[in-house]
Amino acid sequence: MLKIEGIIRSSKLYAVQEALAKLGIPTFSSYEVKLSGIHRGHSGWRNRTSDFIPKSKIEILCNDGEHEKIVDAILESAKTGDKGDGIVFVYQVDKLVKIKTGETGESALK
Repeated sequence: MLKIEGIIRSSKLYAVQEALAKLGIPTFSSYEVKLSGIHRGHSGWRNRTSDFIPKSKIEILCNDGEHEKIVDAILESAKTGDKGDGIVFVYQVDKLVKIKTGETGESALK
């Protein structure tokens, strides 16, 4: 199992949601996050160190064989071509347990 996390422009969240729904992934987690630090070249935020830039973070759990198409869908739907489009991480998940049923592993994803 894998966990995919993406930090994307908040304005692209619904485009990503539509792209994932077309893949048969209607459910994922999303959060409002703010990035800090030096944001050179980010439109409207040049060389600032104290301002926070609003972004959205998405999280998806999937089977090992599904991650490439999910990552591709995120990249295509979140891309504007400008700095600050975001980043995607893919992590290995060692264990997953569904609280209600006690199911583990990939069967707990369903």
